[in-house]
Amino acid sequence: MPEADTNGGRSGRETSGGGDDPTTTALLEALARSGTPSRVRAWINAALWGEDALEALLQGERIPEPVLDEPSPRPGRMRRSYLTGIRVEGFRGIGRPAELTFSPGPGLTVIVGRNGSGKSSFAEAAEAALTGRNPRWDSMPTGWRDGWRNLHYDERTEATVDIHIAGDDGPTRISRRWTGESVRSARGEVVHPDGRVSPLRTLDWGENLVRYRPFLSYDELGRTVTGRAAELYDTLTALLGLTGLAEAERRLAKVCDGLVRRRERPSRALKQLMEALSASSDPRAAQAAQILSSPSMDLDALRRIAADDGPSDPALHVVLRRLRRLAVPERALIADVVNELRGAAMELAMAAGSKGDHAHGVVRLLEQAIEHHKRHPTETTCPTCDSAGALGPDWVRRANAQLRALRPQAATASAAYERADNARDQARFLLSPMPGWLPPESELGQVWALWESGDDIEDLAELADHIEVVGRKLRAAAVSARRDATERLEDPTDGWGELAERLTEWLNDAQEAIKAGETLADTEAALEWLAEYAHSVRSERLGPVAHQAEQVWFRLRQERHIDLQGMRLIGRGARRRVEVDVAVDGVDDQTSAPGLLSQGEFQALALSICLPRTLVDDNPFGFLLLDDPVQAMDTETVEGLASVLADVGRHRQLVVFTHDTRLSDALRRLGLPADIRTINRDAMSNVWLADPA
Repeated sequence: MPEADTNGGRSGRETSGGGDDPTTTALLEALARSGTPSRVRAWINAALWGEDALEALLQGERIPEPVLDEPSPRPGRMRRSYLTGIRVEGFRGIGRPAELTFSPGPGLTVIVGRNGSGKSSFAEAAEAALTGRNPRWDSMPTGWRDGWRNLHYDERTEATVDIHIAGDDGPTRISRRWTGESVRSARGEVVHPDGRVSPLRTLDWGENLVRYRPFLSYDELGRTVTGRAAELYDTLTALLGLTGLAEAERRLAKVCDGLVRRRERPSRALKQLMEALSASSDPRAAQAAQILSSPSMDLDALRRIAADDGPSDPALHVVLRRLRRLAVPERALIADVVNELRGAAMELAMAAGSKGDHAHGVVRLLEQAIEHHKRHPTETTCPTCDSAGALGPDWVRRANAQLRALRPQAATASAAYERADNARDQARFLLSPMPGWLPPESELGQVWALWESGDDIEDLAELADHIEVVGRKLRAAAVSARRDATERLEDPTDGWGELAERLTEWLNDAQEAIKAGETLADTEAALEWLAEYAHSVRSERLGPVAHQAEQVWFRLRQERHIDLQGMRLIGRGARRRVEVDVAVDGVDDQTSAPGLLSQGEFQALALSICLPRTLVDDNPFGFLLLDDPVQAMDTETVEGLASVLADVGRHRQLVVFTHDTRLSDALRRLGLPADIRTINRDAMSNVWLADPA
């Protein structure tokens, strides 16, 4: 399998089999023996590869199963390293070069000095030399990071650590020199026993420096049990070599969570979709709502409904297009016709009953009679009085003579009647009939019917009033109808288009939910298998560490009736944590530690958890630097700590920096083996060790 990167994806190095990670190899071997279906194994393999492989599997790509290589020969005996010296100059509280030297091998060294004597400067310089950083730097104010150099010495800022690696003829010197103003401006090198100089990366300690971290400060001890729950989990997981397994489990759980969300998304959105469909008057919305409410949901039928994005009523769509172009009489034309009708009506009223009006009547009668005689010249009987022989050439001569005499008298009245006829013709032209395509029940249709009824009005003044009043209503209704038609034509579906889009999106989610549900069965089975396997491996590997922690705690607790009963790695992702259980006064009920312990007991508990990692067989670092582990401990706990440190010192090299003389006093009083030294510092940052006590 590939080496996992920090981003959860694939790294550049890939192998055809299980790789060099024994944890991954053991997992793959167990997976091959488990009889798990191949499709489930594919998810576990992808989780081990990384997030890119999981995403590829989600997209339907095939992830080949790894081919397990023949077991690699076990590596030779590990070469453990020990400190032989720390040299510091120009760094924090140390000005001129100062040096601590140690015998390369197990043993306890205690460096005692008051606050500000340079103890922590040695500890932090050693960590900076090996790792290039210090956790304390990340938590310090910007002003400290900008002023970390020693104020009394500006010739050079350098930290050097001499380490003796088992089997070498001499020490390996690891140095970092700061050349810029930034605390991260250091450049490092390694001088090997044979004199070769190489970059720091040639030591290849990166992963081990994280897993077995041979430095432990007071702040770190406090964070172990009171800091973020994930910090201790990650520390122990790395220590146990289970980081890759924990990451694979986290990745697979993330995929399962995502698939669950995809599966549940249509159900969560269905209520809002149904409300929107129910509020629509479009018949397609009613059809879709009915299908969505049925026990057997026909997704294909819903697709067809959603694909129909045209108007619900094509005939209405035609009406709307015509309405948008509909023309009605202009306001000025209506006013002209109304004025002409009223003017003609006034002239008629003035001519009524006059001699001219009488003459006009006789003239019209004679003209009609003459016209009748022209059409029927052989007919001599009068059509009005039925007198035989009344009509003839003589009658025509007398009638024309009478017309010539009456027409001047009838001229004014005749003009009034002609104006009235013209005004009435204009009104009738204006009162055009309602278009056949206009729905008569619509507002405009009803107003138009009233408008059209004016054609039956004979009185000119009454007709003028009708055109004026109803014309205003007709124009207002037409303007409103055109505006409404224009708006509705902008969305010819009358709102269905937006609903169809929402329905299509829901259908896409529903299709994804079906696929997610089918995939989820395999991913959940894979996660269940991986979680069960990880739990068994964690329990197996954590057991010895937890047992050592219980032994350390038993010696640190002294007379307290608080028992450390175990540790468990639980949860995953953001909810991962280490559960530390204690029992009080012999009560068997397990209680979480943080609710019961004092600050000093917290410190002792943290040491109980952290010290065992130094004793792990695979730890290549035979040394541990402890900075101020005694703070907040009472005298009894300090005595227990002295005993524990001396015991660990029989197997590993411990260097303890402390300002509290109770630890050195306890070591002397109990007669425990320890190299106790006193460190001093003057006002000019000169640091030196007093003669051994």
